[in-house]
Amino acid sequence: MESTDMESLLIVLGVPVLAGAVVGGAVLGVKAVLGILSPKPPSLVLVISASHADFLESLKDKKQIDVSEGEQLYQITRYLWLGSETELSQKIPHINEYSVAQGAESEYNIYLVEIKLKQSDEGFKRNVNQLDRYDAFRKLADLAGNVKVSDRLKIEAYEKLGVYNR
Repeated sequence: MESTDMESLLIVLGVPVLAGAVVGGAVLGVKAVLGILSPKPPSLVLVISASHADFLESLKDKKQIDVSEGEQLYQITRYLWLGSETELSQKIPHINEYSVAQGAESEYNIYLVEIKLKQSDEGFKRNVNQLDRYDAFRKLADLAGNVKVSDRLKIEAYEKLGVYNR
């Protein structure tokens, strides 16, 4: 957007504009204050049973998702959560406290898969129909940025996250 266009937009929005205020970094500051910049894409967290550890290990090594893996993730996901990276770090700041020591594994253990999305998708939100949810998982190959798979965790690890059913 050119500086004159930005000045016009700001004037229409009722924001006083100084001649030198609509250049470079000042434009970004004004845009951010007004909420014109789009928010960061959310993080998606999947809660998956430890019985799928082999699949998750292959995913951990690749750090990306292809279409067939998106479909498989849909099938094996028990719960999910969608929110900002900031919210996530506040909800589960000490996730390592829930790590399972080798030899102490249980059938109830889980893994958390954190996927930084490149863009939001309505299909991952709470209370959507299963067809929309499935379509969103199929699009994960295109939507997924960085993928992180946690260590094996006790089931209590996701209690404070506010997850919802797949």
